[in-house]
Order: sequence, then C-alpha cells, then structure tokens
Amino acid sequence: MAKFVIAGKANCPYFAKAELLGDELALNLPGFKIHKIPVDPDHWDTWLKDLCQKNNWKHSKSPIVWRELLDRGGKGILLGDGNAFQEYALTYYGIKCELTSGDLTKIGTENEETFHIVEQEHKKVLASIIPFNLTISNPKSPALYFIINELLNENVFSKDIFIRLYCKNQTENIEGIFMEIQDLASPHLRSIKVVQDPAEAFKDCDFAIILDDLDEEIDEKNEDEDLKKYKNPYISLAKAIDQNAKQNCKILISPFNSRNETYALVNLVSKYLKRINPKKYLIGNSMCDEMIAKAIVAHRLRINPAYVSNVIVMGQSLFDSFYVDLTYARVTDFDGAVWAKTGTHWLNLISMVADKQWINKDFISLVIDRENSVSEMLRRKSILVFAQSIVKLINLWNLPHEKDTSLYSAIVYAKGNYGIKEDIFLSIPVKFEKESYFCIKNFRMSDQTESVLEEIIADTKTRISKKFIDDYHVHF
Repeated sequence: MAKFVIAGKANCPYFAKAELLGDELALNLPGFKIHKIPVDPDHWDTWLKDLCQKNNWKHSKSPIVWRELLDRGGKGILLGDGNAFQEYALTYYGIKCELTSGDLTKIGTENEETFHIVEQEHKKVLASIIPFNLTISNPKSPALYFIINELLNENVFSKDIFIRLYCKNQTENIEGIFMEIQDLASPHLRSIKVVQDPAEAFKDCDFAIILDDLDEEIDEKNEDEDLKKYKNPYISLAKAIDQNAKQNCKILISPFNSRNETYALVNLVSKYLKRINPKKYLIGNSMCDEMIAKAIVAHRLRINPAYVSNVIVMGQSLFDSFYVDLTYARVTDFDGAVWAKTGTHWLNLISMVADKQWINKDFISLVIDRENSVSEMLRRKSILVFAQSIVKLINLWNLPHEKDTSLYSAIVYAKGNYGIKEDIFLSIPVKFEKESYFCIKNFRMSDQTESVLEEIIADTKTRISKKFIDDYHVHF
C-alpha cells in the first residue's frame, strides 16, 4: 500500500497540481492513500524548516512530498517537490495532470480562501473551549500510572483538560510517561506538556496534585538525632502556586514515600498561601489509611470493603500518631438476622464485631502493619490502595454528591471543629457536597477519641513547630 503526504503553501498552484494528481491516483488505485497538509503562506518557511530538521531532509520550496512506511506519523522517505511527484506518478502509474497554469492559479486562490475559512472556524471552536488546567507535580511518582487513566476516563474534571506535568529535571522516564498519557487517547484530554518552569506550570491552574516526596539530606549534622534534614520542595511549590494559580485553585497534597509527613507538609504549605485560601482550597490525603482500616474490618466481618462506611482517621501520621475512630462506623449487606437491599439498611459496626478486645488491642496495629505485610508478599511497595485513595478523594472533592451522607477522612483546617482550638490542619471527619467539603456540626466524640485527639494535637503542634517551620530550611 502506497501512503503519500503532500504539504505546501495554501495558495501555491504547484501544491494544487500535486494534490489534484494525488486525488486522481487515490480515486483510481485502491491501494493508494494520500494526506494533504495546506500551510499558511506566512508560516510556510518556519514550518518547512522544522519538518526538515525533524526528519533530516533538505528541501526549500512548495510543495514537499514524502512517502510514509507505516501509518501517518511514522518514518518518512522524501520524494521531492511537485515535479518529482508528477514524474513518479507518470513513471509508475502512467497518470499525469493536464490542467493549465491559469486553472492551477485559480485553484490555488480558492484553496487559500478555503484555508482561511477553515482556520476561522477552528479558532471559533478553540475560543469556545473552557480549559481546565490540571497541574501534576512530580510525575515520576509511581502513583501517577494508576491515577491518570481514572481521572481522564471518569470525567472527574471538565471535558477539556489541559495537563501540565511539572518536574525540575526532564528525563527519559518523564518522556515515557508523557507518551503513555497521549496513548490513552482520552476524549477529555485537550493538551499535555512537560514543564520545568514553576511559573508556567501553575499559571491559571484550576487543580494542583502535589506528589513530591522529601529527599533526605544526610550530609548535614543535626544536634537532635531524632530529627532529619530534608530537601523540601514544598516551600517553593507553595509560593509558585500562590503567585500563579487561580484564587480558587484546589490543592491536593499526597506524597507516596513521605506519606507519614503529609499532615505536616499541608501545615507548611498553608503558611505560604496568601492569595489562595488554604482553609477552603487545601487538602491532604489521609484516605489511604481509612481504606486500609475499612479493608481490615471488612475482612473481619467477611463483607466487601465497599459496604463499610464512616471509618474516621483522626490525626494521620502513619507509624506515629493517629487514631481510627469507629464510633460512627456502619456496615451494610452483613450476613446477620436482618436482610435488606444493599445500602438501604445500615448496622453499627462495633455491634457486629463479637470480640470487642480485638478493636481495642489488635485493630490499630493491623492497620499500621497492613501495608508492610502486603509489600512483603508482593516483594515491592504496595501502591494500588494509595493511588485509589487519591482518585477517591479527587472524585469526592470535585463532583456534586448531594445524596452521599457518608463521613470521610481528609487533612483539612481543623480549628473551630470538634473542639479543636489550635490553628492547624489535621485528619478529621468531613462530608463532601457540591464540589466542596464541610465539617460536621454537633459531632459527638467518645471519651477515648477526645483523649487521643488531645494527645495528637499536642504532638502535632510540637512536630510542626520543631521539624517543619524551624528546621526545614533546606529547600529548592
């Protein structure tokens, strides 16, 4: 099968002659395919120069004709100008163009008029697009492979998504990720590009997903051996977002390797947001711990984790200080005395667990150890639950959920809620509704939860002040 591409100035009579000859060949030969590219005469020289540099060709006039070995976009073999194409058609197929120069000039003029009409229509279509600018910082994160397809195909955002992958150093890995996202061919994806300038990356950003991890600085000595020095990208990220993004830009912080520091990073970023209101538009991901807790409880009760609701993570510092509150937890579709349609009849979770000591003694340790045990079995870090928690949180935060009455865990501004008087961000129970979240009024906590929460708040204030505000001066 012969596949040819003909490109030239829109008003060029020789381009008109070549395309008419190509049309005749395609009409008479079933195995002959042709693709035509009219170019604005004002932009022809630049377009041709870029094309020749890309393919290592030498060509200087309109039109240019080349043959492609595979589908359009593959490796091409330069044939030459219009004369070379006519000679090729005559030699191989015995077909030539009989039109006069006057006719070809008229066709060239009509082509230019049609080209400008099509260009104006294209500009109108582009003007009607309301872009949704999604910036993903640190696309090298392993979570990106698992979340990007979900975010594009579930229409979590608008239909016209412009993705910018922000990284300080572009590598082959980033180029591979870029091509794989393009290969998804999502109908909602309008544009994607890799950006190294933070001002460009977050310009007019509608939603920022921050996946950056902390890099440990081993060389610096620290008087307190319990504290570590880190290269902290979050200070520069917070400043770039605040200066360039929209005022209503939503910011989700969810590092993978530094997940146990998420709550502190959210508190740190909030200090540098001036234009953007962090109390409304900043969230940290603690839903991974919630999903793990739900899975453990579901396994205990032998039900699907999707049938467990209102499991709350208070505090959120994995392996350090956090507490899973099951006071309001409930289950449905439980194999008990009362049967009903799934989701219509909910039972108190604690009442369904026969061994109450298991909740008080073993449950929290199982939540903490779950990720390590799964990683040991897989012989690699467990990533799927973490990635799914990001998708779940974005879905809840960015879509209307009028009928969803469930409670979820998220790291949000906590002052004034649940008896918290300190100016900090913590993982607390929230409800999502109308593309926003709100805390629960008149929320009654058990005495044990109140006691643990006080300890978590005191520990959080100490850690944030000591570790992230005073000692985390190493950044880039």
